[in-house]
Amino acid sequence: MRRFNSYGPVDPRRHFCVRRTDLVSRCVEQLVGDPGAGGHYFTLYAPRQAGKTWLVREAMGEIRSRYADRFQVALVSFQGLMAPDDGGDLFLHGAGRRFGHDVVPEQSSFATWAEWLDLFRRGSGPFERPLILLLDEFDSLTTAVIDRLVSLFREMYLNREAYVLHGLALVGVRAVLGVDSPRGSPFNVQRSMRVPNFSLEEVRDLFA
Repeated sequence: MRRFNSYGPVDPRRHFCVRRTDLVSRCVEQLVGDPGAGGHYFTLYAPRQAGKTWLVREAMGEIRSRYADRFQVALVSFQGLMAPDDGGDLFLHGAGRRFGHDVVPEQSSFATWAEWLDLFRRGSGPFERPLILLLDEFDSLTTAVIDRLVSLFREMYLNREAYVLHGLALVGVRAVLGVDSPRGSPFNVQRSMRVPNFSLEEVRDLFA
């Protein structure tokens, strides 16, 4: 018997839910873009408990279903990785452990930002296929680390032939568009996608 659930991602087998297939398709299209050339780098944002994690997991499943082994698809959560006064060194160490656990088993830590960049470098890094990467709880990082990461992702986007990062979603409760960067705005190659509230028709479907 199914029931209503508001504690984390829903399971359609056990919970009442709205499948939101159009929204999932939009997310997939952003990530994949032109399969032969590259997808988009964008922010996916919504308030807490609005279905962000469910959406990215559905998008990952859809990409794997449509494209089989053409892409490597990975989700890494930064939840609880940093406290407000933590520095970049702690991020590099913690992110290495997260990537080692969820994506690259041989990765244990990053000693420098250059090592972080090398992870995604074509030919010398560990990825043999184009990578579609979703970073959950991205805005839980400190402003300085967000600024540094987005600047490095911008470098990858502008030099795509040198990196395997095909598509990128930075997932959080805000669009991360207000970052004050001493090197200028890094977002001129960045898009945003908001997870909207249910429409009236979706609410009707849910309760039906």
